[in-house]
Amino acid sequence: MRAFDSDDYRRRVLAVIHRRGGAEHSDPFEIYDIPLDEVDILDDAAVRDRVAEVWAFWQRGRDHPRYRGVIIGLLERHSELSTALGDRTSRLALRDRVAAARSARDDERFAALDAAASRLVARFGGLPADRLDGLRAWAATQGIDEAEFAERVRRHRLLPADPAAGPDPRPRGEAISPAVLRQIRADLDELGRITATSPPRSLFELLGVPPGTPRERIRSVRDAALASNRARRPDRRRALLDDLLAAVGTLLVDGDPDAYLDALAAATTERLRPRVAAAVLVEDALLPAEAATLVADAEADGLDPHRAREIVRALAREHGVSPPRLAPPGRAVPGPAASGPTASGSTASGPVFGRERSGRGPGAESGSAATGARAAGEWRAAVSRARAALRAGRPVEAGDHVATARELAGETLPPIRAMDDEVEAVIRAAGAQWSLLAPLVAAGRYQQVVPAVRRLVETAGDVPGPGGQLPGELLALAESRCQAADRLVASARTAGTDAPYRTELLDEALALVSDHSEALALRAAAAPAPPTAVRVRGSGSSVVVSWQPSVTSGEVRYRVVRIAPDGSARAVGVTASTSLEDGGAPRGTTPAYEVTAGVHGVWSVPARVDATGRAQPAVTPPSAAPSSDAPTRGVSAAAPASAADALAPPSGLTWAQGVLRWTWPAGCTEMMVVCRADAPPEGTADPRAQARKVTNTRYEIDGGATVPPQRPLHVALFACVRLDGRLAVATSAGARLRIGSSDCEPGAESM
Repeated sequence: MRAFDSDDYRRRVLAVIHRRGGAEHSDPFEIYDIPLDEVDILDDAAVRDRVAEVWAFWQRGRDHPRYRGVIIGLLERHSELSTALGDRTSRLALRDRVAAARSARDDERFAALDAAASRLVARFGGLPADRLDGLRAWAATQGIDEAEFAERVRRHRLLPADPAAGPDPRPRGEAISPAVLRQIRADLDELGRITATSPPRSLFELLGVPPGTPRERIRSVRDAALASNRARRPDRRRALLDDLLAAVGTLLVDGDPDAYLDALAAATTERLRPRVAAAVLVEDALLPAEAATLVADAEADGLDPHRAREIVRALAREHGVSPPRLAPPGRAVPGPAASGPTASGSTASGPVFGRERSGRGPGAESGSAATGARAAGEWRAAVSRARAALRAGRPVEAGDHVATARELAGETLPPIRAMDDEVEAVIRAAGAQWSLLAPLVAAGRYQQVVPAVRRLVETAGDVPGPGGQLPGELLALAESRCQAADRLVASARTAGTDAPYRTELLDEALALVSDHSEALALRAAAAPAPPTAVRVRGSGSSVVVSWQPSVTSGEVRYRVVRIAPDGSARAVGVTASTSLEDGGAPRGTTPAYEVTAGVHGVWSVPARVDATGRAQPAVTPPSAAPSSDAPTRGVSAAAPASAADALAPPSGLTWAQGVLRWTWPAGCTEMMVVCRADAPPEGTADPRAQARKVTNTRYEIDGGATVPPQRPLHVALFACVRLDGRLAVATSAGARLRIGSSDCEPGAESM
């Protein structure tokens, strides 16, 4: 693990996280710059030191004009992310999951390249060498750099070039010494001073021919120039031309012109490297405008357009940024026919020494001013388009316009930076709204989803959710499900209360929209009356539970549940009679029992008998009592409690790693967690118990629910649901648990 360097971290890690859209799209090892392949050898102290260094860097950079939003998001998740890395066991387990996720991400990213390589392998039995350059160039257009390309194609066998494709390219000549290049450059500069003009950029410009000219053409131009130069009077200018034309013969006629261009390219690369580093340090990217300027400077060194662009692309990859998109090079236009140097300092192919490359015409100043004004107007127009897109609720589109403005301006000017910050803030807010919508969608609570996603459509309609779903698509889905549920509820409403298919219609509606308020109210209103006068008596080695039947007409069935002294619940059975024998009751004790009446899958509130044999009638909890300001639109005062009792009980209640965890039933929005140290809680209104309401959102954020520190501790869960703004709490516990002093008790069974 390399030593932490803030500039390197900002360029190599933070810029990547910013481009992806935040910490949600990166893993903890990448965020804290911990190499995945070194996790096995790093101890907890080294990891904690790295986490502390990165956290301190975030604190120092929380006001950074570009990365302020992403750093604030990282700071908010620091506790969660660092906890996963602090322990070696959890760190190794997380390493395996992250490695699998990165592998899957790479497979998806390189899918097109792998498919193309596989087709070549299927056709030729391997990758032909003469096809490799084309495949590499195509991969570069997909954002795959040279190292990634080499790693990806290494798995395939490389075949020699196909003889039918043509002869092998001519081998390059020997590398040209830097001393030779310096001497040629000095002679060209001196020639420019003698003629009082801009010196030729290269030997090709000395002859007036473009790079890539055939060798025979170079030879004929050189010979004509030599003949013309011999007609001059002997002086320093003639001597310089003799030396330079001799270099032309050695390097371009008898030698390899490409080797000369490669040497020029190497020198240009060294000259431009600091400029690329400075541009990347400021913008964390090589902007197209800056790249175009660098290409023009490379061509000014005498390079052909192709080499100039390759130099800039290679330097961008060297500094860890994606190569910029560059306009295709224009077609080279050769100069007029040559006959040798002239007295004015020009070659026969056109002006060389006498050409004033740096001079300006009469309209140069006005043309430059007009160009600058036009460029300023273009980037300001792009900012205006970004602002309009943001007002229209399309922040992603606005971000594209901001990027265009940055490219047109060539730098991140204050108006562009301010607009970028606004776009980033809206996208981050949309991400927070998506995180709140996700549990609602997973639970099928589409009545709550509709108003929330409508607000999201208005402010961030083109920001996709975790699964790539756009807000408009989710809104259409939620509205269609709500409309279908409304039709089912309308059919159930017109059906008679004793119609056997009424419950089925309501169940279908709740399967579509689990929080459909009217469906829940109708289900609650249809709940049968509970049984009464529950009694228990011993019968040999078993216990007989009996009760008075429910007054509800129809085919009523009764569910009997045994409540153990530790508060855990176990189902005894379901019967249509008014008594049931419990042969599994523990000997020597008389446990408590709860009996519930049900008709067509709708269950009443339970009636209970305690361990002393005293019957306890079903009591509506205080939260369901009527109040003067409570809405009463067709729902009785007891309807909220009945609606909560109609929900399925929570399942899988366990105590692990200091929190309670359970599986939420469909339609349940909140859970009342009731705790008591000396005995199982008697209900949510038990005066000796502590009650705490836990929302499903808080549950997901905390990874569970916390409880008081007393041990042993009896815990009971009461399902809740909201109807017309009122909280309905179930009258009986859906799950119970006893936490012992060892904090390692098994989970209770659902009722």
